[in-house]
Amino acid sequence: MALSQEARRTTPKRRPKSRAVHRPALPTPHSAEQFGPQRDFWWNRDFLDLMAARWRLREAASLADIGCGLCHWSRLLYPYLRAPARFVGVDREARWVDEAARTFRRAFRQVPPDLLTIVQGDATAIPLANDTFDVVTCQTLLMHLARPADALHEMVRILRPGGLLVCVEPNNLWNYLSFTSLTAEEPVELLVRRFEFWLRYHRGKAAAGQGDHCIGDLLPGAFAQAGLTDIAVHLSDRAAALFPPYHTPAQQALVQQGRQWKDSAAGPWDRAELRRHVLGGGGTDKLFERTFGELIEAFDREQQAIANGTFHAAFGGITYLVSGRKA
Repeated sequence: MALSQEARRTTPKRRPKSRAVHRPALPTPHSAEQFGPQRDFWWNRDFLDLMAARWRLREAASLADIGCGLCHWSRLLYPYLRAPARFVGVDREARWVDEAARTFRRAFRQVPPDLLTIVQGDATAIPLANDTFDVVTCQTLLMHLARPADALHEMVRILRPGGLLVCVEPNNLWNYLSFTSLTAEEPVELLVRRFEFWLRYHRGKAAAGQGDHCIGDLLPGAFAQAGLTDIAVHLSDRAAALFPPYHTPAQQALVQQGRQWKDSAAGPWDRAELRRHVLGGGGTDKLFERTFGELIEAFDREQQAIANGTFHAAFGGITYLVSGRKA
């Protein structure tokens, strides 16, 4: 079954062949498979212009990006700040710290290097001082954490009074409800079974302390509980549509990602990981075996339809942008 934009962006179960071949003896860094070229097409520029105005980013002169990865998100936000703005990125992976620092400084060569810093640290124990930043943000970070409330508390801590917190998180279960040209006429029983499979999977991940991929639904309430004010909730207007001839750069990136998954030696999914979480979420062996086989068949049909130039889908997802200010 195809994945829509948010699942393609944030679901860690698929492993591109290039990652396994390149570093076979080492564990895959967190979110490594999400840092491919498709990530450059997550946002529409005019939508970001609108959000920057709503958030009054021009009034801010400092930004912290928690769980920054390669700073795809913060590189988009930084130019909206009042120059010369200070930036600090925080990530737990030393690899991303080094790469992000080089990438960020190349993107903003005109900014003094001492204003642009990337440090290693955990989102639940951020190594930055209290009441420091005008804006603190994260993108698809909380969904991976066993204790997202701890990270939220830490992000509020480093905000200055009146500062803005922006968290971007999805509801990924929606991705398994949308239709494609191959699934629109499938039997109801098959569609229900497939959704149960993924619901069990997500419940199992949460039970194992590996995050909640629907956390975006709960963020406004979490912001209120954290004492934030002026809470606002918006939805991204970006869809990852695929339709022939798949000629746009964004579509080409998605098609190439699918090819990498198809060519992976382990297949498009990590079978053992899926089984563990489906069972952990209350699923049965019968449900897993039957549905996993159906998923592989559906994925192969999709890839063949793309190769034939007949596959199409709107692939809209649910991506929340939740913001609030520190009292």
